[in-house]
Amino acid sequence: MKTQNHLGVGHSWIGLPMTSSYCDRHWLTLVAGESWQYQADTGGWSMFQALYLHSAQLAESPRAATEFLHVMFPPKRSSFRNPNDASCALGLWILLVVAFIAFVAMTLRSFWEDVQRPTRESVSNERLQMPTVRLDVCELKVFQRSLNYSLLEHLLLERELEFLMPNGTEFWHRDVLDRHQVPQVEVGPMKCLRLFSMQEVPQESILPYHRWFLQLQGPIPKELQRLNYSYVNGLFIRPSLANASHPVSQRQESFLKIYVPFLAKNRTTIVRSLVALEKWSDSLGGRYGAPHEDTFYFDDSRIIPEALDANPMVVQQMPLLGHRLKVVLPVPTSMVRVHHHINDIMADIVTVLGRLASGIFIFSLLTVMFPAIREEKYHFFCHWPFLGLGNPSELDALLQPA
Repeated sequence: MKTQNHLGVGHSWIGLPMTSSYCDRHWLTLVAGESWQYQADTGGWSMFQALYLHSAQLAESPRAATEFLHVMFPPKRSSFRNPNDASCALGLWILLVVAFIAFVAMTLRSFWEDVQRPTRESVSNERLQMPTVRLDVCELKVFQRSLNYSLLEHLLLERELEFLMPNGTEFWHRDVLDRHQVPQVEVGPMKCLRLFSMQEVPQESILPYHRWFLQLQGPIPKELQRLNYSYVNGLFIRPSLANASHPVSQRQESFLKIYVPFLAKNRTTIVRSLVALEKWSDSLGGRYGAPHEDTFYFDDSRIIPEALDANPMVVQQMPLLGHRLKVVLPVPTSMVRVHHHINDIMADIVTVLGRLASGIFIFSLLTVMFPAIREEKYHFFCHWPFLGLGNPSELDALLQPA
């Protein structure tokens, strides 16, 4: 037996009228301008198919779409026959709202974190004008305090620069540095003398060579001598293109240990390094999210020393001036490896808007199960007497045997 169930012409909603206690029959009523019914057994239409049909009707009816938005508001107790149904529906709606708010909060937090830092990096090689090359000559501050002696205060310093221009002009210059006029910097546990090269080398130059000469004055503490005063231990060098306090310099530019000859013969140490540039930008043409200033630096520095002298000099009296250590830093090309960090703000904005739109859409679909504010009284489509939910089916009396 079929029973027509019109709950109001012109309303757009999904109604699943009451059935028997075990929900063995489903009566699905979809009203969108007119009412009609579809009777399905247990293997018939599911609620998701009903939602799909309802969404299709909403797309065809602007008025129905407006009413569809009303289901996002909390269900009213007056809309239910059974007060327990109203309490259960309100509780479920509150859980959905809490989950939706948590989703929005997490999405906005993720967006804020993403927009504060670069999201991608590109690496390329470019010919660029490099800044003035520097060499840091350093010693450990803890050694200086424990020995009450500073090797930096006993250094004699010279520098030299040589390069060739494409037109055949050769540049060579050498001078002596006054240790007291050389700037001092502290880098972590190190105390350093910062030795600048003679000048900024032109980009079109050919095979520039930067050279520094280090020579120690005695006396030298026994704790710092090696091989019967042939060499002196305790000094470090670091080729640099960045400011000493720059985080990129502290992270990428390495300290290299050296042995300065004292009684041994003059020694040459060659330093190999890769010139690199770290820079930041955003997709809007600025530098939003850049953690530091753009900087050049020497990456992957390594040392190529001469072998130690196997036949150290034997002297009757310790000299006051040792032999020289020559540090050579060749820069064979103006090619620079550029690490470009890009903060793609536009992509972040599109991503967060897409996430919010999908969250709102899913929330509106989930809340479709709750009736809007209308004059009709609705109820759950199933009756669970042991939970106090739903209402007895109006068909139960008709289905009872006579």
